[in-house]
Amino acid sequence: MSGHVGFRVITDIRRPPDELLRDFEGLQSCDISDVMKRSCTMTGIRPVYTPVTRVVGTAVTVSVPAGGINMIKLGVEQTRPGDILVVSAQGAMEFALWGGNLTRGLRARGVRAFIIDGAVRDVTQMREIGLPVFARGVATAVGSVDAPWGEVNVPVACGGAVVRPGDIVVADEDGIVVVPPEHAREIAAGTHALMEQHESFQPTLLRGEVTNLARITEQMTSAGLVFLQEDGISAFTGRET
Repeated sequence: MSGHVGFRVITDIRRPPDELLRDFEGLQSCDISDVMKRSCTMTGIRPVYTPVTRVVGTAVTVSVPAGGINMIKLGVEQTRPGDILVVSAQGAMEFALWGGNLTRGLRARGVRAFIIDGAVRDVTQMREIGLPVFARGVATAVGSVDAPWGEVNVPVACGGAVVRPGDIVVADEDGIVVVPPEHAREIAAGTHALMEQHESFQPTLLRGEVTNLARITEQMTSAGLVFLQEDGISAFTGRET
């Protein structure tokens, strides 16, 4: 089997149960990233148009290190309703490997979003079609059709994050996070707890006050921070003299 590495399509992947995906409905990517300590968080991949709907789905992955739209099409064929197609083009920005017609077909399959570490084109059409599309950028020229090599449903790097086929992907206007299904329940629970903490801050914020000010001031002054009046005279050090 080692001879197939680099040029293969894996057709059978394990998808998480629907109830696990539902645990992430309504959760923001930035909050999930905070709970995961910034791991599994893509960087540099943005929605190509806004506003865009927050989506949660199962990753089907494609690797096209040398380009090749036809290899991505083979990945499309492996998708099911509720999936999110994630493509690694290794950040290639010189040409687009995805466009409006492919977006229309992907939406008709019931796929929830398209993500590529690379470039797309036909943004106006994509906005009209309404399928959320995330990319590193936009390019006018079309990329190669045939692929000298490539893989479908293998672990890929996308936006600096590892994405395995079957991982849970949450994408919105803030960004994209990848949740390992084996840790999904604890991550979802932690995100809900973080949201409750944020909610507890709202009365303070609505009064125009700074949250956790006393603790922040004590911590900073203990480290040597000094508050000064305009004339340079010490107004407050936080310590008793």
